[in-house]
Amino acid sequence: MKHKLLATLSLFLFIALGIHAQVRKVEGTVIDVNKEPIIGVSVRIEGTTKGTVSDLDGRFSIDASEQDVLLFTYLGYIEQKQKANKTLLAITLQEDSQTLDELVVIGYGTIRKRDLTGAVGGLKSNQLDQQSNGNLGAAMQGKIAGVTIESAGGAPGSGSRIQIRGAGSLNNNNPLILVDDIAVASINNINPNDIESIQVLKDASAASIYGSRAANGVILISTKSGKSGEMKMSFDAFFGVSEVAKKLDLLTASQWSKVSNAAHDAAGKAHLAIAENPDVPGLGTNWQNEIFRTAPKQIYSLVLSGGSDNLKYNMSMGYYKEDGVIKETGYDRLNIRLKTDYTKGILKIGETVMLTKENRKDMPGVGGQGGNVIGASSMMLPGFRVYDETAIGGFAGAYGPVMDVFNPVAALNLFDSENDYYQALINTYGELSIWDGLKYKLNVGLTLTQHKGYEYTPVYEVGSIFKNDKNTLSEYTDLSQYYQIENTLSYAKDFGNHSVNLLAGQTVYQNKYRSTNASIKGMPDGIYVLDAGTEQLGVSGNESYNRLLSFLGRAIYSYQSKYLLTATFRRDGSSRFSPENRWGNFSSISGAWNINNEKFFAKYASKVSELKLRASHGVLGNQEIGDYQFLGLVATSLSYTVGTPSQLWIGNSQTEYPAVGLKWESTSTSNIGVDFGLWNGKVNFVMDYFEKTTSDLLLRVPIPLSVGAASDPYSNAGKVSNKGYEMSLTYNGAYRDFRFSLTGNISGIKNEVIELSTGTQQMAGSGGSHHGTAVTYTKAGYPIYSYFLVKTDGLFRSQEEIDKHQLNGKPIQPNAQVGDIRYADFNNDGQINGEDRQFCGSAFPDFEYGIRLQGEWRNVDCSVFFQGTQGSKIYNGTKNYTETVRVNTNYSKATLDSYTFNPNSDFPRLDIDDPNDNGADYSDRFLESGSYFRCKSIQLGYSLPKRWTHKALIEKCRIFVSSDNLFTVTNYSGYNPDVAGNGFGSRGIDFRSYPLSRSYQLGLQLNF
Repeated sequence: MKHKLLATLSLFLFIALGIHAQVRKVEGTVIDVNKEPIIGVSVRIEGTTKGTVSDLDGRFSIDASEQDVLLFTYLGYIEQKQKANKTLLAITLQEDSQTLDELVVIGYGTIRKRDLTGAVGGLKSNQLDQQSNGNLGAAMQGKIAGVTIESAGGAPGSGSRIQIRGAGSLNNNNPLILVDDIAVASINNINPNDIESIQVLKDASAASIYGSRAANGVILISTKSGKSGEMKMSFDAFFGVSEVAKKLDLLTASQWSKVSNAAHDAAGKAHLAIAENPDVPGLGTNWQNEIFRTAPKQIYSLVLSGGSDNLKYNMSMGYYKEDGVIKETGYDRLNIRLKTDYTKGILKIGETVMLTKENRKDMPGVGGQGGNVIGASSMMLPGFRVYDETAIGGFAGAYGPVMDVFNPVAALNLFDSENDYYQALINTYGELSIWDGLKYKLNVGLTLTQHKGYEYTPVYEVGSIFKNDKNTLSEYTDLSQYYQIENTLSYAKDFGNHSVNLLAGQTVYQNKYRSTNASIKGMPDGIYVLDAGTEQLGVSGNESYNRLLSFLGRAIYSYQSKYLLTATFRRDGSSRFSPENRWGNFSSISGAWNINNEKFFAKYASKVSELKLRASHGVLGNQEIGDYQFLGLVATSLSYTVGTPSQLWIGNSQTEYPAVGLKWESTSTSNIGVDFGLWNGKVNFVMDYFEKTTSDLLLRVPIPLSVGAASDPYSNAGKVSNKGYEMSLTYNGAYRDFRFSLTGNISGIKNEVIELSTGTQQMAGSGGSHHGTAVTYTKAGYPIYSYFLVKTDGLFRSQEEIDKHQLNGKPIQPNAQVGDIRYADFNNDGQINGEDRQFCGSAFPDFEYGIRLQGEWRNVDCSVFFQGTQGSKIYNGTKNYTETVRVNTNYSKATLDSYTFNPNSDFPRLDIDDPNDNGADYSDRFLESGSYFRCKSIQLGYSLPKRWTHKALIEKCRIFVSSDNLFTVTNYSGYNPDVAGNGFGSRGIDFRSYPLSRSYQLGLQLNF
């Protein structure tokens, strides 16, 4: 036995020594098909982490045995394997043409990237950061040049507002969004984990196939499809928490007493009782802390996919739940999706079914000056208590005549509201291959969307001002139905050096909308039933529909993939216009030159993998004016009590004055661009310059009230120009086991109103405060909705300065005192008022950008994304209250450094009467820079080695940690510089906006 053991050990030792003896130095060179050396090729022994890279001459050296297999990899080239059975190797790598031959989704089809003539930007699923973010808009922000995405509010589920290449209209700037060829209203309810790719059609050449629906660009979203093979399953689970990224710096109770007393002293008025002894109140109530919380969030996703050569399927289910950082607010969403494709001979059929249910609890509006919970939390006095057990409802409140602000905690707990949204999206297609290259496709789609909501207000008494003596309930239901039928015939064929791709089609789209609203009061406590009320407050309803009929055609020609030409035509007929102007024609033409395919360029081919020049011009339209504008509609409205005995009569009135002669708004776009690539895709650069002019703007033109209509009619009354540039750069590199990529984009747009024919030559925008005074206007020669404000010019530091501020011996600001604001008398009329407004900037940035860094080292991956804007302005409407001491609300801590306490300060003196109007909401005092630089997302992941997961039948197991909105560098003093306002007209106005949240996540991804 002993001898057998020794023999066995000797045998193993001999084998080991033999194997060791076979390890030797393997050398060689790596070249391309043009026999040029390739620098930086990764050379690794398969199944190990041992490796090296080729040097400047393409040479490499590695220790390997004869049994080892060497892997040669380099971005843009096909991976090659070579046995190390020789000590000297010559490796030739073949270019991987997949990048340029990659199919890009365009309208009604696909095209090779190398044959694209239009301006198209895109994202793939791995660029969306969807692993930790259930909001698709937030995942897209800053990643596509020329696409502006702004937060519609920080509330969960609030979504994003998207704008492509500037604002070309004053009534609608939303792009057309298509999910698997069917139109949707927004991207806010889409599960990011369902997306395969996103393509953005930016110029007229790319978008004109969609005609009047594409004036603001097109977003094409393709969901994931099944692939042949055994069933694959993936499961993702993410957990995280969110917190308010920033709070306002407001006064404590004792600090407020100090400021309030000083302001009353300046006006010669008695102190408020609540502020009589500033040392007693202490910190008081921190109302921001009372409404904010650390909120949990969770995301789950399950995907099953697979199929055969004939049938492929992809099924998914996703659940997203996020509580708001404001208490009692939140959002959850359930997504279910099924997508199949079946091929049998010359026939191919398929469908996409997407079912979505959303539930949203928003922060309630409140009475008084606060407007909503955010406004109330910044204005409520810190000296007031939160609760009062003796009050009806149990909450304390303000008492007159101190202030008119509702207790925000009471609002969150008393007011109950909820909104449910249901959507079914069904799109089916059938494609028949008639002949060689000739195909007919029928696409039928249907989208049903229902919104059901309620608002319940109980009996309460909050302070001495706000009371409700009977329970009230309002319910509302909206139902929208959309269907589309598209018939297209396509023909694609290569004839030697010539290639053609032809398309012709006919489409019809219809929208139908119906709403019902009812309100009652007097129900028993806790009964949410309309029939239980004793008093009916009102019942209303509405129904409308519109239809669009279209004919379309497109021709794409290519000669040797060198010279490319695309022509598109579409004719749309809309029910929204009168019969004489119902039809509009929209067309485009574009061309491109692939210089890198020319013979004279062959000597550069080893380095320059792509060089293409593009140019395009086209005209698109816009019909977004609402329904029935050319008709003089009459509706039931006012009621009158007349007669003897008196009797209530319901009257009718004209709601719309007919818009006679109204025609299509048209947008003309010209674009030139260049696509440049080095080292077979290692470096890619894309640059575009465009000019977009929108004519015959669809605007409401004021008419005299004596005409009798309730609203002004639409008219073609203006022209807007957008000129801009877009640049994007991608660099992909590798060093041994480390792979990395850098992606950046930047875009800038100059927006200008060329002419405005509304009679008044200007259009007022939104107000910046509770008082509603407009701070933005649209005028010829300036950007849409620019800030026109009275400029401030520092403080009066002496009586002498006040005396010098005069015109013809009369003081311009007769009520000014030392420490007050000096205003610029812009029109030189000797007085300060709204006529002194002048241009002070706009909410449109000079440029915006995004930078993404990604890296992988063995099983570790990391990504970080930065995004920002430069040059925009924000009107801080909240600051208009917190830094104006003419009302008895809470104030900013900046008031502690006012001129009253510090004569060297730039903050004006405190005076509760404010005779100089230092708090004028039409001045630029509250206009701030909106520029910011943000770490939008950062993520660190680790994939477990396959030898650990293989036995559990797990193909991939990845864990990660991430953070969204980790930090923001900005001079803006409000909650969030990325503010879109409550609508396009209020863009850049921050008043009571839901704050931005910062979140941290831990996630798990499993592939089976």
